[in-house]
Amino acid sequence: MNNQNVYRNKTELTNLHGQPIYMNDVVEACLLGRLNLFLQGDTGSGKTQLAKDAMTQFGDKSLFILGRNDMDTRELFHQINPEFIRALKEGKLEKGVSPKELTDKINYHLTVVDELPNCVPAVRAQLFNLFDGFIEINGRAYPIGNGYSVGIATGNVGQKFTESANELGRALKDRMHVVIDTDYFFPKPSDTLEILSESTNPRVEFTSSPEDNSESVIERSSRLVSQDTSLDKYLVANYLLHGLDYCSKGSKRKMKEKWPAQLENHEQGSDVGLVLPVSPRAAKSILRLSQSLDEIARGKGASEETIEANAFDSVMQAYKFVSAYSGVLNEQAVNANYEGDKYRALDAIIAATRTQFDDQVGNIRAGLEMVKSGKTNQKVLNLFKDRWGFMKDTLGGLAEHYGNKKS
Repeated sequence: MNNQNVYRNKTELTNLHGQPIYMNDVVEACLLGRLNLFLQGDTGSGKTQLAKDAMTQFGDKSLFILGRNDMDTRELFHQINPEFIRALKEGKLEKGVSPKELTDKINYHLTVVDELPNCVPAVRAQLFNLFDGFIEINGRAYPIGNGYSVGIATGNVGQKFTESANELGRALKDRMHVVIDTDYFFPKPSDTLEILSESTNPRVEFTSSPEDNSESVIERSSRLVSQDTSLDKYLVANYLLHGLDYCSKGSKRKMKEKWPAQLENHEQGSDVGLVLPVSPRAAKSILRLSQSLDEIARGKGASEETIEANAFDSVMQAYKFVSAYSGVLNEQAVNANYEGDKYRALDAIIAATRTQFDDQVGNIRAGLEMVKSGKTNQKVLNLFKDRWGFMKDTLGGLAEHYGNKKS
């Protein structure tokens, strides 16, 4: 992000490819990957300043909305485009003025919503639509943002929205691709000293960019999205989808609410009882964030050889930030064994997954050699059992694909 940022924080969220990744880097990675970001944390943890700093990338093509429980959709539309309300008052929509004529004029690439949980459900639904690049009017979706749109929202931990079964909790998990708890990565004392010495103004500062850099962000995003994803990354993501689904009962997904209570005793204390598999939507977010974080590390000096050799680390760090508040963790186990720290719990899952891949590296190599031949070898496929059983179908499909390419 640009050097006009007010937010200061040298606390590392992770180290990837030998490069430190900070809070600003994760925000930039989400902008590059077009991933909606939810910043949660207690009052004063810097989440609003982070979001407002991100707005400087987009000049007047960004929109800031303060979430309030007395805001209705009419007021929201007025903030988006006053012509909406004028058209409604004058009956223009009934007289043949197309909503598209109004939405075509909406040119926002970034929408920032402060205190999103304060908004009533109808407003939240439209805000989530804005994040995803469209407005819904009379049951029809009208695109905005000329192909690039992304949302950043904030909320306080005390509002209890992320893990609850209420409507907001479900919507967040469905529409916000990355959730970061800013309290876990609070600025260092040297950062806060710098912040305090620069200004004693307790208000969040709006910074303005002298020029609109949105085209540069969009160009970088387009290049990133067009990049090929390595097969190694797809295999790791497929493990998160299928390998983590395995248990002695067959499938955690099929157990539904019986997981984890009815697992075998030896599974209760392992990752089998700690985490559910990710969803296909989450897997896509993980892969996209992985590519974005690689790009951030590349910009800091990481070599292509290092990035290519550490595909596992890239995917798993993305998994950590996508999954911590997605509802896949066994809350009781996290509280009992990790003092409620979801990131520590995911570090343990990442370590266990690393061991799994290290133990299977020979089998995976044999499977990939089989794939290159374009033929299936039952002896090789039989190497994969239990939580690795998904590899049989994975490799069989790949071998068929390569075989068709050769023929």
